[in-house]
Amino acid sequence: MNKAKKMFQAIATGLLSAALLTACGGGGAPADSTQGGPTDSGSGEAAQETLKLKMAYITKENSAWHLAAERINSILKEKSNGRITVELFPGGQLGNETDMMQQINTGSVDMGIITTAQLSSSSEAFGAWLMPFVVDTHQQAYKLMKSDEANALFDTLTKENVHGLGYLTTGFRYMLSTKPIESKQQLEGLKLRTTPSPTILDYWTALKASPTPMPLTEVYTSLQTGVIDAIDIDSDSLVNEKLTEIAKHMTPDKHMYWAGGVLINKDRWSGLSDEDKKLIEEAVDTAMQENIEYLETSEADLLANYEQKYGITNVYELKDKEQLQQQVQPVIDAWVQKAPEIGKFLEKAKQIAAE
Repeated sequence: MNKAKKMFQAIATGLLSAALLTACGGGGAPADSTQGGPTDSGSGEAAQETLKLKMAYITKENSAWHLAAERINSILKEKSNGRITVELFPGGQLGNETDMMQQINTGSVDMGIITTAQLSSSSEAFGAWLMPFVVDTHQQAYKLMKSDEANALFDTLTKENVHGLGYLTTGFRYMLSTKPIESKQQLEGLKLRTTPSPTILDYWTALKASPTPMPLTEVYTSLQTGVIDAIDIDSDSLVNEKLTEIAKHMTPDKHMYWAGGVLINKDRWSGLSDEDKKLIEEAVDTAMQENIEYLETSEADLLANYEQKYGITNVYELKDKEQLQQQVQPVIDAWVQKAPEIGKFLEKAKQIAAE
């Protein structure tokens, strides 16, 4: 009996030692965002687990968003001593934005950068970012991104299992075309590629243009063959997609500011320790600021060296921009009626512009 008792005690002691080693990270596989359940929020033990997050977005590896995502990863690796890493999936590797939203919702992808145009299909309040002529400078946009009014838009995603961390941009929207555009009249009947967002389509329809939604991958050939005359595009994609090989006329009217929300799966977020949440928030904040600085520099370079470096032969300034703004005011008024958050957002933008 004594022999059996001693054997039981030895086995129990061994099991307890193994459990302690595992809890301290001395055994077993490291925690991974693709394995197991969420960590225990606020737990000192959970804070020491290895955390690997998957992050997806539609832009390519030469884009401003990819640079920002790389920066988020490098900051987290540095601040956590390699404990937290972010695996990046650029260029729509995991599907289009509808696919990515579904993946973030289910948790098969932890994080993503989703355009506000796509988010507006989940909540009309995100049409706030798609209103015309909201900001004039990148610094105004940055202040707006950091505002309570901008962050309140994430709270309207009630049907999505996501938590908003902030915003990133790919710059102001310009018109790149195969023929000159320097007046409101030249927009009438213009076959112009744009995204299928209802807000954006309302804007171009109000100007009597002929908006033509199509995937960005089809734009180069469509410009080449005359299917479209122009494209409504952010400055970052304008350069990176090499569309200036075909379209030689640019109108940098800055009619819209192109932003994307940085999202994380809500269940994943809820399961993180307070320490890890703070690290992720700080990494996104730093990437946001550097993203703005990058776009400021790249757009200044585009405007200063449009012909020498980018092959654009002519740059135009809209002669009747004020009349154009008046013509699209009914679009703004209609969208403000759809979501109260849009009105608050636009009022904040006016306050920032007046500072």
